[in-house]
Amino acid sequence: MFRSILRWVRQQSRRIHVRVILFAVLNMAALGLAVVIGPLLPPGLGDLIGARSVDTILQVIASSMLAVVTFSLTIMVTGFSRAEGQWTPRSHILLREDTRTHSVLATFLGAYLYALIAIILRAADVFGESELVVLFFTTLLVVAAIIWSIIRWILHLEGYGSLTLTARQLERRAATAVREAARFPAQGAQPLTPDVTLPEEGTDLRAARAGYVQQIFEEALQDEAKTLDARIFVLAPPGRYVQRGDVLARIAGAHAPGREAMTRLRAAIPVDDVRSFEMDPVFGVTVLAEIATRALSPGVNDPGTAIDIIHRLSHVIGEARVAPELDAPRHDRVWIEPLSVEALFEASFAPIARCAGDAVEVHVALAHAFAAIGRVGDDAMAEAARQAAAGHMARAKTQISHRPDLERLQKSVSRASGP
Repeated sequence: MFRSILRWVRQQSRRIHVRVILFAVLNMAALGLAVVIGPLLPPGLGDLIGARSVDTILQVIASSMLAVVTFSLTIMVTGFSRAEGQWTPRSHILLREDTRTHSVLATFLGAYLYALIAIILRAADVFGESELVVLFFTTLLVVAAIIWSIIRWILHLEGYGSLTLTARQLERRAATAVREAARFPAQGAQPLTPDVTLPEEGTDLRAARAGYVQQIFEEALQDEAKTLDARIFVLAPPGRYVQRGDVLARIAGAHAPGREAMTRLRAAIPVDDVRSFEMDPVFGVTVLAEIATRALSPGVNDPGTAIDIIHRLSHVIGEARVAPELDAPRHDRVWIEPLSVEALFEASFAPIARCAGDAVEVHVALAHAFAAIGRVGDDAMAEAARQAAAGHMARAKTQISHRPDLERLQKSVSRASGP
């Protein structure tokens, strides 16, 4: 259950309102701390350090931070629009989970709330002379946090919404998802492979709405399977689009699950109208490939960007070589479809190869990527890379009409393949 809880906490931390609320609560706690610690301080300390200047500082924070928050939100929305319009519309899913942006905005808004409430409490004479000393030092800490956040924000804005930052974030999230899928095949459950025979009798868990299967909470399914003394076969892996009423899983056991159990099972396989990077490695490489295919469109004609994405994809798919951590399935009552290396190749390199046309430099980059993955991967990955390379070469021969370019590609393939 720990992995599911940790995954849920990590996902919640990427929501902007969570960080805003958390920082605001911490600031309110700081105000409460002033009331508690103030009476313990010696008298006259406030005049010694000039604590009364805190009123001016609070006025400055309250008057400036709201404008800074509004300006920062405008920049954030502009960055979303830039990435959506120039790279891929799916990039906003990642950018809106940018934790640095969330932390900066949370700091600015939390500081505004802190100053506003502190001014109100000062007007209500809640803070005496001793409490004012603590308020002065906590306000200095808030000012330090604001300065640090402004510096981070300026550095972050240098590339916010740019191709480099967007592609780097996509690469990182996709590589993490691929690595996790390789470390925990079938998410630690029994692999649902074609040779597994589904039970003819059982209760089908059907989708309550149309959308994409975002992820699978395998530990929750395992707990329900133990409670029901049943086996659960997940038939809709993450990333699959399902219609309302489609079968998500089949529960085979002696007793049919009740309404509450079905509700819990459905919550363990959430469905939404957008895909998630969390447990869907294919989605990550798909979005990266979209940047390359857009760059190869006649209206853009930017093969350099496509080559950069090919290099990033070779790194991402190479993460699938990580050795599994589990020798035996941890969740023995749950069956989940494992990650298919062929699906990664089909979702990433195949669209780029189709759109490459006669851009021989892109074909050369693809050939080198296939060769590199074949060298670093295991037998299954090496075989998938060989098949992808053969298919790519067959397609390239139909796309490249200039014979010297085709000969250049063939020489590059021979050099990349090695002796």
